[in-house]
Amino acid sequence: MSARRVALTGGGTAGHVFPLLAVAAAYRAARPDVALLFIGADGGDECRLAETAGLACVALPAAPLFGVGPRGQLRAAARVLRARRAARALLRERGIELVIGSGGYVSAAPLLAARQLGLATAIIEPNVAPGLTNRILGRLVDRIYLGSDTARGFFSPQRTLVTGVPVRADLRVKTAPRRPGPPRALVTGGSGGSPFLNRAAPALLTALRARLLGLDVHHQCGSGDAPAIGAVYRAAGVDAHVEPFIADMPAAYEWADVAITAAGAVTLAELAAAGVPALAVPLSTAAEDHQTANARAFAAAGHGHWTSERDWDVDSLSTWLASAVLPAPRPSAVHAAQAIVDDCQRLAGRP
Repeated sequence: MSARRVALTGGGTAGHVFPLLAVAAAYRAARPDVALLFIGADGGDECRLAETAGLACVALPAAPLFGVGPRGQLRAAARVLRARRAARALLRERGIELVIGSGGYVSAAPLLAARQLGLATAIIEPNVAPGLTNRILGRLVDRIYLGSDTARGFFSPQRTLVTGVPVRADLRVKTAPRRPGPPRALVTGGSGGSPFLNRAAPALLTALRARLLGLDVHHQCGSGDAPAIGAVYRAAGVDAHVEPFIADMPAAYEWADVAITAAGAVTLAELAAAGVPALAVPLSTAAEDHQTANARAFAAAGHGHWTSERDWDVDSLSTWLASAVLPAPRPSAVHAAQAIVDDCQRLAGRP
């Protein structure tokens, strides 16, 4: 037997949602009869993203357990207990056979409930240095799918499988040489935005524009002040479109010749898969500084360059960006989502 009813759970950031949507698309392609359910958090954006992708979504109580202080942790723990009870009832009602999580506090309750019910369980860990939630859940689930072999040391090797990071199915790989006209730079701090890039990227891209004699910019600023950031670009004479959230990131990757990005594992995997050279700048506020390990691995694999916020230097970085615009991007085949589906089917059919 193999799983015909599968629940996907994760959220808090888009980086926790998109790998699950990639797996969902691969599942539908492999098993058209599969029934997929997304479990998110009340008040989060994950249900909106899941429903846009054609998935039914149920929101359960959830709140961060870490970085919220003792009182916040008590409130969050109470919500996790309520969510676990609700998740257990939901999984039974829907006849779910397999639950796949992508980390973050949103996935904790559904995976704990699935474990109690004896269902097959798995998590996806795209980061080089796993987050605390996945390090804890990794002790309980049947399988951990890793984006990097470097992360294997955090888990029981017998239960890990290195698949790479699943990226959205509509990602369009850049294979053609750069089009005529001004070079195009994409700036993204992830769905939440990077306060540092919102402040620093306009000056860097102004310097890059001077080197290239022209530049178009698309800047995803998250919670930053889009009109104010756009005004900084205009004052510098840079043609920039600034918005809080880019709904069609595959189209943005196809548009871009180069990117400046925070070092979320999913964003870096998508840029590598799309063949867009990128400057990775880890968020200084990222939990346990996990984005620095992502950035180092991204650069070491030849996909781009990285710098910390502290070591930011406009002259040297504009030089690198100018050189990165010139070569044609390299195509990259992506099979991670299909590898996860294939293994999940075996996992669900275990004795």
